[in-house]
Amino acid sequence: MYSALRALVLQPFSYPNQGQVVQMWPGEDRSASPLDFLDIKEQASSFRELGAYTPNQTNLGGDNSQAVRGARCTAGVLRAFGVAPAAGRILETSDEAAGAPAVAVISNGLWRRAFAADPGVVGRVVPIDGVGTTIVGVMPAGFEFASPWYRGTDCEIWTPLRLMRDGSRADGWLACVGRLKDWIAIATADAEVKAISARLAAEFPETNSNTTFLVRSMKGEMTRFVGAQMWMLFGAVILVLLVACANVASMLLARNAMRQGEFGLRVALGALRHQIGRLILAESLALSLGGSAAGVVLAVAGTRILSALTQTTDTRRSAMAVDGHVLAFAVAATLATALLSGLPAILATSRLSMAEASRGESRSVAGSGRRQRLLRALVIAQAAVAFVLANLAVLFSASYLKVLAANQGLASDFVLSGEVDLHGGRYDQLEDRLRLAAQLAERSASLPGVTAAGITSKLPLEGGTNSTLLVNREVFDPKADLPRAEISSISPGYFAAAGIRLLRGRTLEAGDAGKDGFGVVVNRALAEKCWPGQDPLGKVIRSNSPTPYYHAQVVGVVEDVRQWGPKETAAPEMYWTLDHAWSQTIFLVVRSSQPASRLAPLLRRELAALDRDLPMSRLRTLRRIVEDGAQPDRAVANIVDFFMAAALGLVAVGLYGTLSYWVLQRTREIGIRVAVGAERGRILRLVLRQGLGWVGGGVGLGAAAALALGAGLRAAVWGVDPLNGFYLFGSGALVSAVAAVACWIPAWRASGVDPIVALRSE
Repeated sequence: MYSALRALVLQPFSYPNQGQVVQMWPGEDRSASPLDFLDIKEQASSFRELGAYTPNQTNLGGDNSQAVRGARCTAGVLRAFGVAPAAGRILETSDEAAGAPAVAVISNGLWRRAFAADPGVVGRVVPIDGVGTTIVGVMPAGFEFASPWYRGTDCEIWTPLRLMRDGSRADGWLACVGRLKDWIAIATADAEVKAISARLAAEFPETNSNTTFLVRSMKGEMTRFVGAQMWMLFGAVILVLLVACANVASMLLARNAMRQGEFGLRVALGALRHQIGRLILAESLALSLGGSAAGVVLAVAGTRILSALTQTTDTRRSAMAVDGHVLAFAVAATLATALLSGLPAILATSRLSMAEASRGESRSVAGSGRRQRLLRALVIAQAAVAFVLANLAVLFSASYLKVLAANQGLASDFVLSGEVDLHGGRYDQLEDRLRLAAQLAERSASLPGVTAAGITSKLPLEGGTNSTLLVNREVFDPKADLPRAEISSISPGYFAAAGIRLLRGRTLEAGDAGKDGFGVVVNRALAEKCWPGQDPLGKVIRSNSPTPYYHAQVVGVVEDVRQWGPKETAAPEMYWTLDHAWSQTIFLVVRSSQPASRLAPLLRRELAALDRDLPMSRLRTLRRIVEDGAQPDRAVANIVDFFMAAALGLVAVGLYGTLSYWVLQRTREIGIRVAVGAERGRILRLVLRQGLGWVGGGVGLGAAAALALGAGLRAAVWGVDPLNGFYLFGSGALVSAVAAVACWIPAWRASGVDPIVALRSE
C-alpha cells in the first residue's frame, strides 16, 4: 500500500525539481485561448519555460496502423518538464515555424510497441495522419506526460503546435504547463498571472471580463482526486496493522503468563525488570522480522494486483514496486510493530515482584487482574477497529452499487462503440469528414443483427465540450456569468443506437443541418433550466457572442445522460448535427440484437473498405464504458473489503485465543460449577456472554468512531449516507457474527469440562 501511495501521491513524477512544474488555467478546469496564452507568455517573468498544448488523437500509419493518443504542443511544454530525451531531441521553437518539416517525439512505450525498440528510429520518416513525419526524439522510460486531460492514460506522441495571433479570445482550447524560475514561489507566479489577467480583462472586456488565470502546482492538480482516496486506504492499512499488533500482543500476554516461573528464576538470579522487558521486546522483534520477511515476498505480488486495480497510467503502475524506499518503510514498520506488539506484555511484567514470581504458574499470577484488564482492552480495541473497517467496507460497496444502479439505463452489452480519428490531408475539409461518417453509419446499420447505428462527437461519461448559450430574451453581456451547456454533434441515428429516450418532439433529421436556423435537441436538464414549466419546443438558442453565429430551434427533448463521469450530475446539454462538429474525432455507436462485442471485426472491416489507413480504436460496449467509469469506486470497494476481511480474521483469531486462555485460567472454577450441578448450556452461555461482552464494548466504541468519521466520509462515498443506521447496524451485525463463531469453540470446550479432571489438575 505504501508503494501505491508513493507512486500516486507522494512522488508521482520523475521530473527534476517537480515542485517548480505548474499548470496555468483561466479558472478551474477551463481552457486558454491562443491570444491569451501568447500575451501571458510575453508579459510574465516568473516562468523559465511556458508552453501550451492540446490533446490530439493521431493515426500512426505503416504496416501496423494504429490510433495513438498524443498532443500538439509548443516547444516550451516538454522543456517545462525538464526531462532529457533518451535518444534524439525534443521539440524546438523552429519546429513551429511555417513551412517547417513535420517532426514528432515519441514515448518509450510507443517506441517499443510500434518500432520494436529500434535504436535507429531517430531520423526515420513515418506516416502520421497521412503526412510523412520525421521521428526526432524518444523520451526515456518512466517519463509521464502529466495532464488533467490524460488521467489514467498515457500520451505517446508529441507534434509541433503553431499558434497564430488570430481568432477570438473566447475560444479556449489550450492547456498550459510551465516551469518556474528557481527563486519564484507558486504564490508569486499566481499573483503575477492574475495581475496580467486583470489587465487583459480591462483591455478586452467583451471576452475576458470573467477570465482570471490561475497558477497551480502540477503535483497538486494531478493528485487532488486520487490523494484523498489513497490516504484513506493507507489509513485503513494502519488500522489492520493495529488489529494485528493487538492480536499478537494478546498472544504474548497469554504466553508470558505461563512463563512466570521462568521470570521468577531470572529475577532470583539477579535479572532486573528492564532486562526482562528487553527479552520480551527481542522476542516480539523476532516475530516481526519473520512476518516482515514473508510480507515483503507477498508484497511483490500484492503490488501487481493493486496496480491492476488502479486506474492510472502504465508509468505509474510500473512505479508501484518493492524498491529500496519500500524496503526502508518495511523496516520502520517492523520496528513499530515489534514495539506495539510487545509493549502490553512488557507492562504486565513491569511490576513483577519476587513474591508473585516465586509462586510460578499459580492462579494468582497467571490470572492477575492487571493482565486480564490488558487482554480485555486489547480485544475491545480489536473489535472497535474491525467495526470501523467493516463500516467502511459496507459504505464503499454500497456506494459502488449505487453508481452502477444510477447508470443502469445506459449500460448495455448490446451497444458497441468505436473511435475513429479523421486527421490527415484527406479529411481537412468538413465535407470529406461528413461523407465518411455518413457512409460508415450507413454500412454499419446494414450489418446482420444491427438495429441502429449513429455517429457522435463524444461518448457518455467521458467528458465533453461546453459553451455558454443565450436563450429567451437574453442579450450578450461580457460581464454576465452565464451557465455552460454541453454540446454534442451527432448523426440522426445516434439516439436510437445509444438508447437515449425521446421525451418530447422528435430527434434530429438530415434537414436539421445548416448554417442558421437549424434544429437542435436538448436534454431534460437544459429544458428545465432555461424554460421551467414551459414547452421548450420551438424555443430559440443563440451563441453567446456579440454577433451570434447561429440561431437554433429546439425540435425535441431527450432524457439526461451523465457526461463527466458516472457520479456527476447530468449537465444541461444540446445536440446538433455533425456539420457543426468542433473535433475531427468521431465515435461510431451500434446497437445489435445480439451481444455487440461480436460486431468488432465487422465494423473494422467496413471502415477498412472506406479507408484502409484509418484504424478503429477503443471498441467497447456501453456496459464496459460504465464499468470503466466506476472502476475507481470498484477498486476502492474491493481493497477495503479485503482489509475488512483481514481485520475480521485477525479479530476472530485473537478473540478465540484470548477466550481460550480465559477458559484455561478458570478451568477449576468451571469444574466446581459443573460438580455442583451447572448444566452444559449454562457454562456455554457463561463463556459466550464473556466473549460477546468484550466484543459488544468494542462495537460500541467502533460505532462512536464511525459516527465521528461520518461527516468526513460524505465526500468519499456517493449516493449513501455514512450516518445511516442501516449501514451501522449491518457493520455491527457482521462483526458480531464473526465474533460469535470465534467464541463458540472455546465455549463448547468449556461446557464439556470434566469436573474430576479439572480438580485433579489443580
